[in-house]
Amino acid sequence: MAVAHATYTPPSSTWSSSEKHRAVEKENVKSNQATPASSLSSRSSTRSSEYAHGTDTPRSKLTDVKSHKLNLGMVSKKLFQHKAANDSTGNLQSQKLSTPVVKSPAKSPASSIKSSTTTNLLKKYGTCDKKTCIGRGATAVVRLVHKMDRKDNSDKLYAVKEFRKRRKNETEKEYMKKLTGEFCISSTFQHPNIVETVDLVLDDQQRYCTVMEYCPGGDLYTAIKSQIMDLTSKECCFKQMVKGVAYLHSMGVAHRDLKPENLLLDASGCVKICDFGVSDVFRMCWERKPHLSSGITGSEPYIAPEVFSQKEYDASKVDVWSCAIVFYCMLFDGIPWRIAKKEESNFSLYLRTRASQSFDTFKILSPKCKDLLYRMLDTNPDTRISMPEVLEHPYFKSIQTCRNGFDNLHQEHHHVKLSCMTSSVHRK
Repeated sequence: MAVAHATYTPPSSTWSSSEKHRAVEKENVKSNQATPASSLSSRSSTRSSEYAHGTDTPRSKLTDVKSHKLNLGMVSKKLFQHKAANDSTGNLQSQKLSTPVVKSPAKSPASSIKSSTTTNLLKKYGTCDKKTCIGRGATAVVRLVHKMDRKDNSDKLYAVKEFRKRRKNETEKEYMKKLTGEFCISSTFQHPNIVETVDLVLDDQQRYCTVMEYCPGGDLYTAIKSQIMDLTSKECCFKQMVKGVAYLHSMGVAHRDLKPENLLLDASGCVKICDFGVSDVFRMCWERKPHLSSGITGSEPYIAPEVFSQKEYDASKVDVWSCAIVFYCMLFDGIPWRIAKKEESNFSLYLRTRASQSFDTFKILSPKCKDLLYRMLDTNPDTRISMPEVLEHPYFKSIQTCRNGFDNLHQEHHHVKLSCMTSSVHRK
């Protein structure tokens, strides 16, 4: 339809305006409950959300019963290492974090743990650089920690997220749930395209800290803004992102906040998905049928339309939509629309031109690429392509990935430009 050429206007909230690009973050809404907007919407868009985000409360379910028990045991050991309030000895100095102790139901605030028993971060990982902040959010600050490897006498870097202390109007149960929810989910993942969550410890200031894999290459948002990525690198990043999300879905977990800021790059240009603060377990390991999710989460330009219009939705299909928007951002250096609502002019145009596949910006794409994007951006979640189907799409299978993207079929492909960029970022 000719109208597409005449009426499409790129949103003003493009990559050139970081303030307008920042999307409204909303907390995970429990069923039949309204939730106020999150205060994290003001974070810098030039940093990854994992390195500058607070944690909302996801459902602290795991897809594997064994992993669930192991992680809960780990968390229990690290978070509730103090005796009952009615313990006549009251000697906390003799306790060690590696010793599980029953938590008192009467009174066991996190702040009651003595600092002399909570120097686990320093003992296990070494000095944390308090002067250097690589990210900041409403509930956490992220810094670097240097750990000396005794085997080769090398200095290894980790990203450490320091959580805020418990608020006065917040119960310990609520505080611990927010703290451990994301950790219990993210620590079970082992995949080349997922940021590794290493540990949950306490520092010398009695703050809880999550120790994570450090990605010196920054986030994909910064890489896109730099405009040094060629088409091959963009397709490679897209394929790595999809493989990471497909792994999450195979584990029964939906991310629900996929965007360039939540896609980190290691020193080799390998894509790493981070920030599981609003992720949801939509299927347990023993379940065949997935359950529906609820609540508006994520950043508006990347949220699927059914999230706004339906009380419950398939969160895995929402991730598919978000991946397509991220790929659009890589291809065209901007977002297609501010929000997927018919009141938004560009999205309204997409709705009118989708059936004839005449959306203006898609016309320059190859037929196979265009077909995949239209199927991923199907406004009907019931007919939208799933992640396993994306993996089998002809266009997706034709994409070459670099060696660090763990695709051995095309070992001649490397992220030359992207590696140069990540190296320069690491030197700054």
